[in-house]
Amino acid sequence: MKKRLLFLMMGFGLLLIALVVRLTYIQIIDSEEFASVTARQQRITLEGADSRGTIYDRNMAPLTGAVDDYIYIIEKGKMDATAAKIFQNIGAERARNNSLRYYVYRSSLFSSDAAYVLKRDYDVFMIKSARRYGNDQLAVHLIGYINEKDGNGSCGIEKDFNDILSRKNKVVYASADGKRMIIPGLGINCTVDSLDCGVVTTLDAKIQKKAEDILNASGYSGSIIVLDSKTGDVLASASSPSFNPYNIEEYLDSANQEFVNKATQSQYPPGSIFKIIVAAAALEKGVVTPDTLFTCKGYEEINGIKIKCSTGGEDGHGTITFRQAFAKSCNSTFIQIGMLTGGEEILKMAKDFGIGQKTLPDISEEKFGILPGIDDVQGAGIGNLSIGQGRLLVTPIQAAKVTSIIASGGLDLGLGLVKGTIVDGVRTDVEKSKPKRVISEETAETIKNLMVDTVDFGTANNLSKDLGVSIAGKTGSAEASYYGEMVVHGWFTGFLPAYDPQYVITVFVESGGSGRSSAVPLFEQMAKYLS
Repeated sequence: MKKRLLFLMMGFGLLLIALVVRLTYIQIIDSEEFASVTARQQRITLEGADSRGTIYDRNMAPLTGAVDDYIYIIEKGKMDATAAKIFQNIGAERARNNSLRYYVYRSSLFSSDAAYVLKRDYDVFMIKSARRYGNDQLAVHLIGYINEKDGNGSCGIEKDFNDILSRKNKVVYASADGKRMIIPGLGINCTVDSLDCGVVTTLDAKIQKKAEDILNASGYSGSIIVLDSKTGDVLASASSPSFNPYNIEEYLDSANQEFVNKATQSQYPPGSIFKIIVAAAALEKGVVTPDTLFTCKGYEEINGIKIKCSTGGEDGHGTITFRQAFAKSCNSTFIQIGMLTGGEEILKMAKDFGIGQKTLPDISEEKFGILPGIDDVQGAGIGNLSIGQGRLLVTPIQAAKVTSIIASGGLDLGLGLVKGTIVDGVRTDVEKSKPKRVISEETAETIKNLMVDTVDFGTANNLSKDLGVSIAGKTGSAEASYYGEMVVHGWFTGFLPAYDPQYVITVFVESGGSGRSSAVPLFEQMAKYLS
């Protein structure tokens, strides 16, 4: 009997020792794994938060994820028509969510009355989060948007840097019981299960907003671009008309081309702003000086084809210097200069300035512009090329680059839209290309002076003289066929201050008429803000 009792006590002792050892192992050695398993058993994930990395401006101001957002979680069994109406009234949309028991709604609006009713009658859980895009999202054409079905970028920076932006894992989670029901009182939270990831752009949010405000207030379709003339960084790139990234379907059948970034994806004849390149080719070749004399009789005739001088009237400008011809945008003079310089030389210079080539290395959705072939600039073709017409097409961002080269003394600094990326909390800045000389410093200085003349007494003399800063610029009025009708697009591109450039501004107005009447006033507003 005593022997049996002894065995029982020994067995009990061994079990007790084993239990103590196991508890010690769990508590001390395997505590983290056990806690993780326990947490997973008590937690359910509810999609609905902005789960992508942030896109920033140059000063690390967030361009995405900076708008308050409210997430509402309702049990599917409690959802009815009244609740649906409340969600509709506060602009809430159902978010992507794989939960079998709950719907997740998101809204940028908050109503205390609606929140009270939803909580009282439907036991709705609510948390404050951040929305990916604002209702008036800045730089929407550059940023792009995401596909709501899979959460990946569909265009813009969202697409080009999707691998980086999708590394961030932000989720809404709730404590739940064994039946996967949320436990009241234990809370619903947003959490980031990864280190910070994002894209840092060259944009300045304040300058971007001003450019968009000016363009939108004008009612024009077109673009306004602002560059840092010391670095080539894109500080602003506004395009109109725009779109709401949360309402993509609304624009699919629209004829207004809201999705098209007119700064980088639309190609237009440059008109007289191309005279900057013609002047550069002629000066570099040595066929003209600012004081070279020409005669304008109101038109130029090549192989029986007459091309009018639109600024000289019926009788033309008469005897005119090259300097005056640039300021007054005399077509006759520039056609004569084009013939002296040669089409091949002008095309080569245009290529050196970046026409027909990629301008922004950071983005994929960009048109390259079109340079005509050498056969297209023979005979009357040289006349069209010399005044920026014919088969020649450029994008507004290319026009800004041309202007930047003059502002920087003949150097191509290389334009950029992205300053760096952030991966797992570590920022890596983009390595810029080395400046490349396109034209001599002397030629650039001469053209700069010609552009100052254009503002002082030429086609842009309607630009206010009260800005407190000198400006160099060139107007352009480009004829084009648009949906079967002949229209005139307006251009004005320039920089300020003229003799110590800080900013390059390029304005394009689609079907706006002359650059003097349509683009110059928008340039003036932007210049006033910057100066």
